[in-house]
Amino acid sequence: MRRFNYFAISSVVAVTLLSFISIGSVKPSELFVGQAFPQTEIAEPHKGELVLVNFWAAYDAASRDKNVRLSMVVKKFDEKAMAGSSRLKSISISMDRFPVVFEEVVKQDGLNFSEVSLEADGFQSKLAKDLKLNNQFGNFLVDEQGKIIAKDFTPEELERMLDRYLD
Repeated sequence: MRRFNYFAISSVVAVTLLSFISIGSVKPSELFVGQAFPQTEIAEPHKGELVLVNFWAAYDAASRDKNVRLSMVVKKFDEKAMAGSSRLKSISISMDRFPVVFEEVVKQDGLNFSEVSLEADGFQSKLAKDLKLNNQFGNFLVDEQGKIIAKDFTPEELERMLDRYLD
């Protein structure tokens, strides 16, 4: 009986951990640099601004780390953007399903974005489908005309782009 309980508990843990992994069905987003950013609830209010949009989740260590590093770059450029004629808007969107986890991570990480929001339906949300995220975290840099000027970049690449763009 003890072996059966151990097997049952191990199976539940394994299935839970594997549920975060997509095998074979994941394909890159169909949005490309140079295309117009799709009409979404995050695009419309920011026309005329340079917009950074980043998707992440607390359960994905790499995306969370990248989000924190992007936040540091944003903090550095916020003053520069305000002093110049360009405005930088930064939006960090968590794909976590649980508000408590999201709120705690935002506090712990001390995020510095114009907006930090939770997409509680995760990759099943309308926003994720509109942006064709296909179960992948990523980011976009959108210019004042609403065109994607960069996609899936590192914090270091963002820093170089903002250096050029905001000068």
